[in-house]
Amino acid sequence: MQCHSAWLCSFLLICLFQLTGCGGSSQEIDGFYQAHTKDGVALGMRRYRPSSDHQYRAGRPVLLLPGIVNNINQFDVRSPLGKPYGYQLPADAPAWAQNDSTIAQDNIKFFSMAHYLYLRGYDVWMANFRGVGRDAYASESGHNNTNLDVWCLLDFPVAVEKVVQVTGKKPVIGGFSTGALCAYQYLQGATLNADIVQQGKYIPHVTASDALAWERNQKVAGFIGLDPAGSPKLAYHGIINSPLGWGLLTQNAKVDLDKVLPVALSLLPPVVLAGATDLLFKTISNLASAFPAFLPSWADLFGALNIWSTGNTNGYVEDFMVRHGLSSFYIKGLGQYAEWGINGEVREHWQNGVDCSDNFACRFLLNRLCVEAKRPLVSGAAIRMEGQVAVFDSRLSDSPCYRCLYDESGQEDLRCADNGVLAPVVGIIGSIQATEALKVLAGMGGVLAGRLLVMDAHYMDWRVMKLRKDPECPVCSHD
Repeated sequence: MQCHSAWLCSFLLICLFQLTGCGGSSQEIDGFYQAHTKDGVALGMRRYRPSSDHQYRAGRPVLLLPGIVNNINQFDVRSPLGKPYGYQLPADAPAWAQNDSTIAQDNIKFFSMAHYLYLRGYDVWMANFRGVGRDAYASESGHNNTNLDVWCLLDFPVAVEKVVQVTGKKPVIGGFSTGALCAYQYLQGATLNADIVQQGKYIPHVTASDALAWERNQKVAGFIGLDPAGSPKLAYHGIINSPLGWGLLTQNAKVDLDKVLPVALSLLPPVVLAGATDLLFKTISNLASAFPAFLPSWADLFGALNIWSTGNTNGYVEDFMVRHGLSSFYIKGLGQYAEWGINGEVREHWQNGVDCSDNFACRFLLNRLCVEAKRPLVSGAAIRMEGQVAVFDSRLSDSPCYRCLYDESGQEDLRCADNGVLAPVVGIIGSIQATEALKVLAGMGGVLAGRLLVMDAHYMDWRVMKLRKDPECPVCSHD
C-alpha cells in the first residue's frame, strides 16, 4: 500500500505484516523491558515469544518501532484475550503457518509479523515511543512539547542500546513509517540536547556528527523500513500553511487515543467496526479515483486521505488495528510532517526563530510565537536587488517586534518566485542573518535589535534605521 499522508498513514498496515503487542510494566510481564532516555522518560519494550512456554530466539535481534499514530500492537496481530476472532486459515495457507502450534491455537496470528520473524529464528524486539502504548507496555509521556526530533533522537537510540545490552549482538533496526524514519536519523548520527528537552520550554537544535554516525552504523547489522515515512500528500495546503493552521500544529499537546479508543470502541463488535472501516476507506478510494483531472492536485482531498487499501486487508486485522493498534501522538509531530508536505523538508523547531519564510502570513505567525516564547527573531528578507535584516528580541522590554514594523492588515506579499531576486543578494542577506543568529546564541551583544539594516544592491548602498516599539502593537504591547 502507498503512504500518501505521513501522519495519518501511520495507522495504515502492511497487509500480511501487521500485528499487536500488549504487555506489562513489571518483571512478571512476559518479555517486558524498559529503556530510559537521557531526559528521564521510561520507554516500554517487548521481547517477543509466543508464550512463556517458549524460549526467546538466539538469532539476530530485530528492533521495530511503530508509526506516528500506532503502537507496537501493529507488529503482533492476535485475538484479544478471551475474545477469539474465529478466523480460519485458508486452504492454500503456506506450510509454515499450517504446521505451527501457535497459529493452530489462534489462526489470526498468521498475520503477526513478530511471530513470522520468530519462526524464522529472529530475536524480535518492539519499543513504543514516549507517550505511546497500551497497558503494561505503555511508555511514559514526558513533556507535551514533543515532536519527531524527540522521538527519533532521544527515544530510538536508547531502544537500540537496550537490545545491544541484553543480547550482546548487533540488531537490525527500523520499523513502520515513523519508526523507519527514526532509524534513518539514528544512522545519520543526529542527536539532541536532552537537558533542554527535559525542561520542556523549547526543543533545541538538532546536531549531527560523522563520528557518531560511524559509531552507530558499526553497532547495527542492518535497516528495515516498512512503508517508511515520506513527504505526505496534502490537500488544501493553503489552509494548513496559514497562521491558524500553524497555530494549531505548534501546540504543546498530546492526543491521547490510548485512553479514548478502548472506551469508545468497546461496545462495537468486530463485524461492525471492520465493516465501517472497510466501507469508509473503499469510499475514499473510489472518490480519489474519480477525481477530475482538470482540477488542481491541491484540491484532491480524497487522494490525500486514500491511505489504506482495505480491499487487501483481512477484516479481523482491520478490527484489530483500529481497536488495538491506533495510539496516541503529539501535535508537533504532525506539524513537522505538515511542513515536510508543504516545503519538501523536515525542519526542526529552533530555539531562535530564524525567519526563512517567503510570505507575510508566516512571518507574522513566527513573530507572534517568538514573542510568546520570549525568543529572539532574526528576520531577513530579499527581493529583486534589495534586502533587509533585523533582530526582534522580545526578551528586551523596549525592543519592537516584527508587527511593530509592518501592519498585518495592509501588506501585499512580494514573493521571490513572482518578482525575482538577484542570487548574490540572497547570499549576502542570509550571511548577515546567520551572523546575527550566532551573535544572539553567543550572547555577544551589538546585534541589530531595534535596528533595521537595509541594502540597495543596485547602488551598493547601506542604511541603518532605528525601530521603536509600538505602544499599541497587538502582539507585544502587553509585555
